[in-house]
Amino acid sequence: MIFRQCSIGGVPYRGEPEEPEAPLDDKPPLPPLLDEKSKLDMDKLTSATLEVPITLAYASTSSQSVLAPLAPPTEEDEDEDEGIPHFYDAQLKRDLDDALNAEQGSQNAAHARNLHGFFTVLSLCHTVLTDIHPETGEITYKAQSPDEAALVQAAADVGYQFVGRERETLQLRTPGSEELEKYELLNILEFTSARKRMSVVVRRIDGEDHRPMLLCKGADNVIFERLRAGGDEMKEETERHLSEFANTGLRTLTLAYKIIPGGSFRCTFSIQLLTMTLQRRSIPTG
Repeated sequence: MIFRQCSIGGVPYRGEPEEPEAPLDDKPPLPPLLDEKSKLDMDKLTSATLEVPITLAYASTSSQSVLAPLAPPTEEDEDEDEGIPHFYDAQLKRDLDDALNAEQGSQNAAHARNLHGFFTVLSLCHTVLTDIHPETGEITYKAQSPDEAALVQAAADVGYQFVGRERETLQLRTPGSEELEKYELLNILEFTSARKRMSVVVRRIDGEDHRPMLLCKGADNVIFERLRAGGDEMKEETERHLSEFANTGLRTLTLAYKIIPGGSFRCTFSIQLLTMTLQRRSIPTG
C-alpha cells in the first residue's frame, strides 16, 4: 500500500519524487479564510459535531478495505514492502515550514491549524505498534492492516512521527520541536461496517491544553454528515479533490477531529450510563 495524495484544508498535495524545491513564486494560493461564523470557537461547540478545518482526504493504491482489520503481514509481504517510496511533496514541505512561523490571525495561521490537525489525526488515530531497531534507532510500523501502517508512515515522512505507545500514553514527535508530545489514550472506537469509521479519544498530558479530543477517520459520507455547519467552500473543494482521486483509481479516506469542551466529556458518558440504566429497568409485562 502506498500513500499517494492528500487534500488538506482545500489545498491538494499530489506527491512527487524528492527534487530541489520550486521557486516560491509557483506557490498556489491558500483557500480563503473561514468567515466569522465558521471560525473555531472551542467553548461553544457541541460534542456531536466534528470540526470543519479538518475536512480532508487521502488516496492510496491498496485494493483492501482501508479500515477493516487484515491478517498480519507475512515475511513475503515485508520483503515486498522494502523499497516503497516515502511520501514527499515540495509544496507541503514549504507550507509546513511556513506554519512554524505563522503569525496569529493570518491566513497562514489558518492553514497551519489544518496541517497540524490533519497530521495529528493521521499519526494518532490508529492501533499501530512501533518496532525500533536496537542499533540504528530507526522506527518501523507494524499493524494488522497495511493501510494503517502506511498512513502513519506518511505522517512520519513529513515530520509527524509516532514514536510509540507506553501503556496508555502515545508519544508524538512534531516538526520544529525537540520535545515529544504525550497523549493519554482514553478510548478506542473500533471500525465496524455499520459505523464506517474508527475513532480514538485522547488527552494531551504535557502542554497547556488538556481538553479531550476525538480523532476520527472514515468514509467521506459518514464524516461529512457529522461536520458542524459552515466552511461550505472548503467542503466543496475537498469533495472535488475526492472525486479527482477516485477518478484516477485511488481509494479515499476522510479525517476529522473534535475538541471536547469542559464538562461535555463527562456529560456524554453520564447520558450513556443513564440510557443503559433505563434499558435495564425496562422489563416487559403482560
